[in-house]
Amino acid sequence: MIAVPVAAADIGSAVAQIEKANAVADMIELRLDYLKELGSKDLERLIKKCGKPVICTCRRMEEGGRFMESETKRIAVLKNCVKLKADYVDLEFETGAEQKKKFFEYAKKHKSKIILSKHYFGHTPQFEDLLKLMLRMQKEKPDVIKIVAKANSHEDNKIMFELLKEAKRRGIKLIAFCMGSIGRDSRILSMPLGGFLTFASLEKGGESADGQIPIEEMKKIYSGLRVMF
Repeated sequence: MIAVPVAAADIGSAVAQIEKANAVADMIELRLDYLKELGSKDLERLIKKCGKPVICTCRRMEEGGRFMESETKRIAVLKNCVKLKADYVDLEFETGAEQKKKFFEYAKKHKSKIILSKHYFGHTPQFEDLLKLMLRMQKEKPDVIKIVAKANSHEDNKIMFELLKEAKRRGIKLIAFCMGSIGRDSRILSMPLGGFLTFASLEKGGESADGQIPIEEMKKIYSGLRVMF
């Protein structure tokens, strides 16, 4: 599956992006931290507008996002997403233990699925460290694990490939790839290697993370891979 992030500063622009994403994406990620204002009615409108399964993400600045209000407010936004029946909610692994526990209970009660995520914005750890991390994250019983790192060499992509293979062997649903221009190959090959999904921008210039490939280009690449294999 290819997820397209909707990263807009206002509701009108977000709705316009959702309408375009509905036509090309398998899933839609709502980057709620990009919005300058977000009321409950606005959030409901955005989720209902999505014609594909929706991931709600509200990333704080320390995790590479733009949300600048309190952690209590951020968790409240994500709980509202659950209440409004978002298919998936992205929750950072570094979220406080007690808040995380209560959020898992709330999401389970309302039948939303959790993507538990961890990002490394400056480097890619060694495989052994990422494997330990993945197994620690799995102990919390999320529906999907997301581990993303920054590629500083092509060897970093290979580390992610090994992690994807290990996750597949263990039956763990994993999203894993590298950011940055060097990480491009890992974004493309993550799904063929068993990744749960990958991300592609709606268009060039609309990236929500470094190294995202426009979805039309990504689809052409996958079409070529199917011909080859």
